[in-house]
Amino acid sequence: MGWRSWSAWGLTLVLLPAVWLRGEETTIEVNPNRPTFANPALTTQPGLAELEWGLQQARFRDASKAFQTPTLLKLGLAPDLELRLSGNGFLRQSGPEGPSVAGWGDVGLAAQWCYLHDGFLGFDQALQVSHKFPTASVAKGLGSGTADDALALLFSRDVGDCHADVNLLETWLGRGTGNPGGRVRQPAATLAVTRNLGPVWSITGEVYGMAGTVLNPRVVSNLWALACKVSHRLVLDCGVDAGLTRGAQRYSLFAGLTVGLARFPRPLAH
Repeated sequence: MGWRSWSAWGLTLVLLPAVWLRGEETTIEVNPNRPTFANPALTTQPGLAELEWGLQQARFRDASKAFQTPTLLKLGLAPDLELRLSGNGFLRQSGPEGPSVAGWGDVGLAAQWCYLHDGFLGFDQALQVSHKFPTASVAKGLGSGTADDALALLFSRDVGDCHADVNLLETWLGRGTGNPGGRVRQPAATLAVTRNLGPVWSITGEVYGMAGTVLNPRVVSNLWALACKVSHRLVLDCGVDAGLTRGAQRYSLFAGLTVGLARFPRPLAH
């Protein structure tokens, strides 16, 4: 089955709950994280299962290409606390020469806690911890075969019709099978600003950077996205991510959605 077929099936499965559960429309308000590199400090509504899913096609400076279906499931466990299950989804990579390879990507698990509202300079503040499980095929070149861990501080604020997100990240990368022992630290930072163009449309501009390490070159890139709020429980978006350094992709095109799936019993509800 080709990636277009996978994409069609995936989109159908994502949209069906939104059709079946229209009765909860007025009680569900999604909190989109994608398509930007930055995440907002505020978490998913308590008791809500929220899904973000998309398509992304990247082209690199050596003419190689990569396609993926990034997926993020967020569960609002309690006020200001969410559990996050993420992954690259279905991957297809092709080099400048030779056949392409395909398979499933790595899977990540994270928790995010918004520990302060309207703090210093009016910013909401959150802490996020995450772990990457090396589930992607190393033989095919789809993954590193090592586990990674990350810690992030997130700051968000609304100013008029604008929303700003500032993230500071520290990732501990596994060295891989060819370099056993120890880990490599990789700091990163991002700034994203979203401007509401009305009740339906918004535009986002972002710049982000990841430090170079012995495993990775330095990456600096800027991203532009347009979002359409179809309803309180469904937001669509698309855009382009253009690299600014040689270590970044030449560009990537993406499109996706955020949808509120359903309510569930909250184990930590007060």
